[in-house]
Amino acid sequence: MQRLKYITAFILIIVSIASCKKYSDFQKNPNQPSNGTPALLLTNICYSLFYVDNTGPDFASRYLTYYERGNSDQDYSWSQGSFSDYDILRQVKQMDSLAQQQGQSQYLGLTKLFRAILFSRLTEQFGDIPYSQALEGFSGNFKPVYDNQESVYAGILQELDDANTLLDNSKGKINGDIIYDGDATQWKKFANAFKLRLLIHLSNKEDDATLNIKQQFQNIVSNALKYPLFTGNADNAQLVFNTSATNNYYPDYGYLSFGTAVSMEKGFVDILKDRKDPRLFEFAEPIAGLAAGDFDNYAGVDGGLTISDQQTASANASRAKRRYYEDKINEPWIFMGYAEQEFLIAEAITRDWVSGAGTAEEHYNNGVIASMAFYGISEDDANTYLQQSNVAFNSANALYLIAIQKYIAMFMNSYWEAFTEHRRTGIPTFDVGPGTYNNMMVPKRWQYPQSEYDYNPGNLKDAVQSQYGGDDDINKDMWLIQ
Repeated sequence: MQRLKYITAFILIIVSIASCKKYSDFQKNPNQPSNGTPALLLTNICYSLFYVDNTGPDFASRYLTYYERGNSDQDYSWSQGSFSDYDILRQVKQMDSLAQQQGQSQYLGLTKLFRAILFSRLTEQFGDIPYSQALEGFSGNFKPVYDNQESVYAGILQELDDANTLLDNSKGKINGDIIYDGDATQWKKFANAFKLRLLIHLSNKEDDATLNIKQQFQNIVSNALKYPLFTGNADNAQLVFNTSATNNYYPDYGYLSFGTAVSMEKGFVDILKDRKDPRLFEFAEPIAGLAAGDFDNYAGVDGGLTISDQQTASANASRAKRRYYEDKINEPWIFMGYAEQEFLIAEAITRDWVSGAGTAEEHYNNGVIASMAFYGISEDDANTYLQQSNVAFNSANALYLIAIQKYIAMFMNSYWEAFTEHRRTGIPTFDVGPGTYNNMMVPKRWQYPQSEYDYNPGNLKDAVQSQYGGDDDINKDMWLIQ
């Protein structure tokens, strides 16, 4: 009995001690982080930005054609776009807030870069967008005003300059980085190359005194110490597959329709065949039953045909290379690469925007050689290709040559950039026809999303009126391309 008393007293003491613990102490899981970090958010932000659907843009850009059923990207039956990039911007804002709270300043430059990427993507889809008052929901502003496109560009170009200043390896490794493994200098190169892209997007506004495009381009290419740029394919801003996890495989792997209902598009194949371009053999399979490696054995399907006519034509056309849907690893997805950067500089020199950056021909050749190298084609073969009369650089049609080579280099990469560049230059000519909706026209933009009509109608109405005369039409020219 005495022993039972001792046991009871011991239990009471233990219970008494335990009861002194706060309720909140039991709400913490020691096996999971209780506070967010910039690194945790960065990984998902990188994934959201770089893991994008390249096949939809490739249908719209006439690299591929799809004929299993209707495809709005391909037949241009466009309507309302999406503001989903604002969801990613909210994550970026939170990453920035955590970085400031925790004194991890190496993430602040990435905040600027990501904002520039996402806001540029939004304005290039629609035109005017909420920018200066965007992301103020926690402050009670659920109806942000729309900034005109010129002011949006002025803002994001400054943010890219800020990113270049803030990104510095001396501030520590950037944890959570699945693109450049924490190297701030690599991100700095990307920020500067991306700024060159946006400046070229603004080519129709080269005399705009607010933006000062030519001088901004010159500043970058004339000061490599302050504004480092890509120096080769190793610097590409790209997502590499199957390096971190077994389920990190090429997104089109196992996409059965890719192998059965997708063919190469005729206009693109003809561009490659006309130039005896060896990249054709890396992009496409020969016509069924014919030998690979012979240009005569490759053909495309006209993306402007009706679905039934495309199906008929596909029997004598090339499909995309099997590796795109059979290889888990395959090639990286390039968001922006060295080849594109070199074409941008070549164009700027051709337009007399810059001096002291070498010749347009040098940068044009660099771009072609880099694109070839990405597909394992030797520099010797690339140089032989560059000697052809319809490929070799010449100042008389330099802008056309640059645009065509940039277009070729973006196959199955670069998201909507090839389409954006076609909208700006008209190069190459996209096939349209009886299977093309929108009165056989290539659209210029997307309509604003329904959510804006529902929750921010006043500001949206003002934006549509000031830009497009009140008509939210996919064929209207936004300020950027006027």
